[in-house]
Amino acid sequence: MPEVLERKPAAGTLPATSLSPAPKSLIAGWREGLAIVNLRGPADDAPWRQGVERTLGVALPDKPGSTEGAAVRVVWAGPDDWFVIGPKGQAQVLTERLRQAVAGSHHAVTDVSSGYTVLHLAGAPARHVLAQGCPLDLHPRVFGRGDCAGSQFFKASVWLWQADDGPTYEVLVRRSFMGYVWLMIERASAECGLVTRRFA
Repeated sequence: MPEVLERKPAAGTLPATSLSPAPKSLIAGWREGLAIVNLRGPADDAPWRQGVERTLGVALPDKPGSTEGAAVRVVWAGPDDWFVIGPKGQAQVLTERLRQAVAGSHHAVTDVSSGYTVLHLAGAPARHVLAQGCPLDLHPRVFGRGDCAGSQFFKASVWLWQADDGPTYEVLVRRSFMGYVWLMIERASAECGLVTRRFA
């Protein structure tokens, strides 16, 4: 269950948090502590790919997009490059299992959990708020559930994907940009209101 975090609104703005958020409020928060592993390898090597997919329990996307299984989400970052995002505290286990699966083949498996985190954005204005700082066309006819792309949110480099038809978005952010990205979320949501929550 998401936890509502108290936060005082700036003078003259809508409340930043509420136990009963307005239907048009942005709901946002960090998903701290997730296991985030960067996987690189030959996607066109069938045995390599099959070993990875058996280990993860989900298919590797072979074009810009993301796939979600029971325990992990895989985000395409390039023709031979993916982010594997797993449960909190499972980075070491995930890294070791992937390395065992691809042992003997050309690969790179790197735990990058300490360098990245994920921002969760939901609610009716989520697309509008993102579009203020992101040059991608996020219209549902172009960018829908399962789609992902590397882009910018104002001046921060990010990877983002649409998690469901809500629409709910998740944004992979370098930790060094967390403060900046959050500041821009606050500013971009000034008109609709912001409900801050902590997500698992």
